[in-house]
Amino acid sequence: MTPRTGTATTSPATAKETGKAAPPARSRDRIMDAASELAKERGVSGATIARVCQRSGLPVSSVYWYFDDKDHLFAEVIRASYAKWLVSVPRWDVSTDTTIAEGLRRVMGQSTRTFAEMPAFLRIGMQVLLETGEVNAKSRAAYIDVREQVRLMISAWITQLLPDNVSGDLADDLANLVIAISDGIVVGSQVYPDFDADAYVELMAGTIDAIAASA
Repeated sequence: MTPRTGTATTSPATAKETGKAAPPARSRDRIMDAASELAKERGVSGATIARVCQRSGLPVSSVYWYFDDKDHLFAEVIRASYAKWLVSVPRWDVSTDTTIAEGLRRVMGQSTRTFAEMPAFLRIGMQVLLETGEVNAKSRAAYIDVREQVRLMISAWITQLLPDNVSGDLADDLANLVIAISDGIVVGSQVYPDFDADAYVELMAGTIDAIAASA
């Protein structure tokens, strides 16, 4: 019987039980690159294991050597894409003359310019974020985790710039606001051809700086 399109012919349970040597290390990257490309072209649901194998030129057994299932594969794509993106954007550093507004303009100004190209962790993460079932549970959890990492970095940065007598809750609230506005910038950059991300970064910087100053 011919396998249906999108199905795998080797199961995760048997992928490492054949006694064969592990595939070359580069195979993992090829699989993840293929999955990322297909998610951009067809969405996560359309990026089947069969298509990933076809695009990467690797057998199903190679996919299941490295990944438990498709959801695990996309969780790793999210983590790898986020790690690559993180080193490409400015750090949340504090100097003696740093202000919240200036820092937000510097970091978010450059970061939001990457949104138009939609790094894989954002593209895939946005697709699975609203899923509540088990189908994309691992990739959804991976995206929520990287969002939390960003939120904690922003909160820690804001905390250093607030007066000592201000509650740490304010830093958390402002970090949440930065994340929420960033989500809007991500969507806007995809919907509107003439979307001006810098204008919204400026609005965000001024608003958050004003809230912090009034605390």
